[in-house]
Amino acid sequence: MDGLEIIDPPQYSIAWLILAVLCALMIIALILTLLRLTRWLVERRAYAKRPGASDALKAEFLRAINAIGEKVEASTMSARDGHRELEAVLRVFVLRSEGLDIRQEPLERVVLDPRTATVGTLLTRTHEAGYARESRTRLSESLHAARAVVRAWS
Repeated sequence: MDGLEIIDPPQYSIAWLILAVLCALMIIALILTLLRLTRWLVERRAYAKRPGASDALKAEFLRAINAIGEKVEASTMSARDGHRELEAVLRVFVLRSEGLDIRQEPLERVVLDPRTATVGTLLTRTHEAGYARESRTRLSESLHAARAVVRAWS
């Protein structure tokens, strides 16, 4: 046993400790970058889906059109008055969406203007039903057509 010599274990280099710390920092940096990137993408996607000003305006006037139908169904307004109010709502819609003041314009001018021709056609129908003694135009059809015009407006 004399020939056996006890050898001390080899010492670990400090380079391995520095490498481990650097790897841990890299992993933390990657995780933080990934979290920030995904949050940015989610916010960007949510912002893209946010309705614009024209969509909000359309929604406001669709609610006004629906309110007319609800008043007539609740018998707090006649169908004739409903047609008159619908005409006023559509004229204000054109003013607010296009900046064209057609509130006092004769129907002929509104129909002939290419920017307001679709609304003019509908206004002709609602005007007749709102002021005629008797009309075959049903308010539900006029409301449906008005909703379609507002939704399709660009």
